[in-house]
Amino acid sequence: MDSSGTSPEGSCQNTSLETLNERLKRLYPAVNEEETPLPRSWSPKDKYSFIGLSQNNLRVHYKGAGKNHKDAASIRATHPIPASCGIYYFEVRIISKGRDGYMGIGLSAQGNNMNRLPGWDKNSFGYHGDDGHSFCQTGTGQSYGPTFSTGDVIGCCVNLIDSTCFYTKNGLHLGVAFTDLPTNLYPTVGLQTPGEVVEANFGQQPFVFDIEEYMMVLIL
Repeated sequence: MDSSGTSPEGSCQNTSLETLNERLKRLYPAVNEEETPLPRSWSPKDKYSFIGLSQNNLRVHYKGAGKNHKDAASIRATHPIPASCGIYYFEVRIISKGRDGYMGIGLSAQGNNMNRLPGWDKNSFGYHGDDGHSFCQTGTGQSYGPTFSTGDVIGCCVNLIDSTCFYTKNGLHLGVAFTDLPTNLYPTVGLQTPGEVVEANFGQQPFVFDIEEYMMVLIL
């Protein structure tokens, strides 16, 4: 505790929270969070049992057997992406690819089966690390981007105006992955083999990809 009677840890947490609030307000000025809260972490309730959480529910690790696709496990964010965002963006850092790197990053609707990777089912969309394929509501992937592994940062950008989505890898725009997206989708990640660990950034830290510049270009 410092001379003001405030513990240094508490001061750091407050500053971090203020920075998050300020960043989200700057990115999504039209969003009224009292009516439509923004995703700020993964949901401890909306996940499959093979998923573990840490680091303020931002870090996700796999704790299943990982023998085959039936051991896949996903988790959704606490809230769907508000339509008033216009453009919404989040990033996921690959802390460890684990045994096989069978990781999916994307979007899904409330009620989707969490014993699956994102993209395999209706109203579910994902970009997978082991093969670089995009999965659009089907178990059959399409060639999309590079593979990703330990140390990479994958971004997912949803354009709620034209219902499209693109991804980024380490700050590089990879092109449009999905079109004709439905509304009320949740940020989603899925893991499938032991040792896989990822961590989300919903605005807690500056993004690797310059999403604010991208938004400015769209406006112009």
